[in-house]
This record gives sequence, structure tokens and C-alpha cells, in this order.
Amino acid sequence: MCAVSFKPRLLRETAEIALTEIKRFLEPRLAEEFSLRRVSAPLFLPVDSQLLDPRHPGVRIHLPAMSVEMEIVSSLDVWLRSQLSRYDIASGFGVFTIMNAIRPELPVNSTSSPHIAAWAWQQAVEPHEADCTALVDRAKRLYAVIVETEKMILEKFPHLTSTLHKTLDVVDEAVLAGRMPRYSEEKRIYEHLHPGRCEQPEHRHGAALLVTRGSGDKKLTGDLWVWNCAVNRPLRIVDFAVWDADAISGTSIGGNIYRDYLALQLLHQDRLLV
Repeated sequence: MCAVSFKPRLLRETAEIALTEIKRFLEPRLAEEFSLRRVSAPLFLPVDSQLLDPRHPGVRIHLPAMSVEMEIVSSLDVWLRSQLSRYDIASGFGVFTIMNAIRPELPVNSTSSPHIAAWAWQQAVEPHEADCTALVDRAKRLYAVIVETEKMILEKFPHLTSTLHKTLDVVDEAVLAGRMPRYSEEKRIYEHLHPGRCEQPEHRHGAALLVTRGSGDKKLTGDLWVWNCAVNRPLRIVDFAVWDADAISGTSIGGNIYRDYLALQLLHQDRLLV
């Protein structure tokens, strides 16, 4: 069970050092696990660019030197998919980058910020592989990398304790809705992951991948949630999507590993390191 009161176990300066260790450990393993090459990401794109993500409208700025309106990126999913085509990436290989994005609609508090920092990635797949099985496979492999990252942190900072369950609990969103039809999606996730309320003890302090059917340019989506004792609520640390082939690129699977939420979880902090 989570403690009633919480005190961060790392000083702010030490937590920043630990975050650097997370970056150094996770990035090469992410690249190796999914056969990814690193690419440099843009901070902004022209407002009429097809590579902007329409799901997340960004902040517009005017660049007098170029006499053009630009938009600070809010997501790099679409842009990264274009890089798969640009580099003629074969199926089973992909690209990743370090994303610094702005989502102005997000509130500013201890667990939320308009600044989004993430490892964003996309992997090319064959059309027949673009299904729920492929999504879950990559979610489990990525979660294993995250668990290994926590093990590394515990070795370097032994006074910390493990926060992650060792296996991933895969639950369809429709199944949760059937179990708790009167609750909102956020409340269902809370009830499923709460260490004192979840039905299966082995899933306490665990994670759930919620697979949902999308529409339009995505066939399936998934979110990886973990329970955080510091803030006494679930945290979404990863999102996934299966993308159909379109004018931007072929079929792909990818998403975002949210750096600041991952740090909040693994480093026992009670507020984001931003």
C-alpha cells in the first residue's frame, strides 16, 4: 500500500542526475529493441505543413526573418512517419527522436505541463502485421525495457524501491467499460490500478495497456498506465498507435515514451522535473 505521507527520496539536483542516467540507459536499448535509427526533430513547422499533427493544435509564431508563420510542434507522430518514407525504412526498422513539444491546452500543476518531453518513435510494419497482436507485442517489449531501466536506477540509488510490476496487464478498453459502465475512462483506470481496490493482487502497483479501436488515420491505439504512490493516481507513461498507409508513409506502429512522467515514477518524485 502507498504511504499516507510522501517525501521525495532524491533531492532535486540528484533527481536531475538520475534522469540523465535514465536517458543514457533507455535510448540505446529502445533503438536496439525496435531496430531504430535516431533522427533530429524540428521544433516548429510551417503552419500549412501536412506533417503537423491535427490532433494537437500547437502554438503559432511569426518569424520576421523568413516572413512566415510557423507552429511549434505538439506531436511528432506524423512527422516521424514521413521520415520512414524519406529514408526508405524497411519493414521491421524505424526511427526515433527526442521530442520537445508544446500543448497549450494542458494545465500547469505538479503532474501536468504544457511542455511535453518524450522519446517519440515509429517502426515500419507490413500491412498484415498492423493489428492488436502487433501492438501488444511491442507494448510488452517496451515495458520490459522500462522495467530494466528501473532496475538500473535501483542499482545506482539503492535507497529507492521498485514501483513497477514485472509483467504487463493487457486490458481492452471495452472490457473495462463493461465492468464499470457508469464510470468515466479515467475513473475506470483509477479503479483498475488502485493498489487497494484492484481485483487481482498480483496486478497491484502494475500497469495496464488499454487497447482501443481508433478511426481515420489510426486503426488501434493503446496507453500504458502505472500506479504512482507519490501522487496517488495513475500515470500514463507511454502511448501507442497503429497507423494505416497513407500519403505520408506506409503502415507503422509507434508512439511516445513520456520522459517527465517516467522520471516522476522511477525517481519517486511528487512533481514533474520541468
